[in-house]
Amino acid sequence: MATLKEIADQAKVSIGTVDRVIHRRGRVATETSRRIQKIIRDLDYKPNILARSLSSSKSYLFGVLLPLPEQDGFYWELPLTGIKKAQEELEIYKVKINYFYYDKYSETSLKKAFLSAIQHSPQPDGLLIAPVLSQAMEKLIHQIPEKLPYIFLDSYIPNSKCSAYIGEDSFQSGLLSAKLMNMLVKGSGTVAVMDVLPFDYHIQDRIQGFQSYFAQNGKIILTMCQVDARKPQSFVEAAKKVIQDHQNLVGIFIPTACSFYIAEAMMSHGSNHKVFIIGYDLVKQNVACLQKGMIDFLISQRSEMQGYTSIYKLYKKVVLKESIESQVLMPLDIITQENLKYYQN
Repeated sequence: MATLKEIADQAKVSIGTVDRVIHRRGRVATETSRRIQKIIRDLDYKPNILARSLSSSKSYLFGVLLPLPEQDGFYWELPLTGIKKAQEELEIYKVKINYFYYDKYSETSLKKAFLSAIQHSPQPDGLLIAPVLSQAMEKLIHQIPEKLPYIFLDSYIPNSKCSAYIGEDSFQSGLLSAKLMNMLVKGSGTVAVMDVLPFDYHIQDRIQGFQSYFAQNGKIILTMCQVDARKPQSFVEAAKKVIQDHQNLVGIFIPTACSFYIAEAMMSHGSNHKVFIIGYDLVKQNVACLQKGMIDFLISQRSEMQGYTSIYKLYKKVVLKESIESQVLMPLDIITQENLKYYQN
């Protein structure tokens, strides 16, 4: 493994100059900086993270603000698994995590958990937030102290001062789902789009992506059906209504992890012909529906990896004091009966 001295010798500069380039502190001539960066890439130099972290006696505290793990069919257990895995790995680097859970359908619960997180004593050195109750979170984020870095997981708030967003390209995932639906339908008909409340920016982005694809396809007609995720019965009622109102129903798009509610309702109150269903996320109920052919495609946004990556980005930002990307977008995986086993632990 290359050393700072080797890089300095090749670049004909001091070790201190190399250190300033690596850690982006102090002034270094542009040409010199470029020369050093090229040598670093050529030698595949990796900073000794362990030595840098353990050289300080300081401990670091991160706050994690998430919906209750059991909500959305236990969806939130997925990113939480990744977060805890990263926590275990970083424990040796003196990183600790406090968890603050909220009911994603209660503004009061969110506000209480949010205030607990930012007012915790000792104050956290960084925050990881899943802002899925978007409109309520918009009213709160201005209370985050100016010097307290925070990262958004899974969803985002436009025009915020977050250090990074870790998640999917939601609009692109909507486009992907629409293309898959178009391939399944192979003709004309009506496709129902479940507009799931409460409002969430990244769910709306998925819907807009789905709609934009079919805006150019006159054979497929979209019908919007509003459902309230706080009331599971509303999914059943929506499924029954869309079947009754649209004899030519050929597909249903559910842009959340609650896809299994619609799939199960369609099984009980289904039409006399095949209706294709596309949903999201590898929660247990969705997986069961996929295995039985009740759901045709699930889009996975690698939720466990989102959680894992988020903590490491916060670590890089807070502990190592390095710059991080403003967005880290996850791959969009298309899950079917045939490849499901490769995505299960």
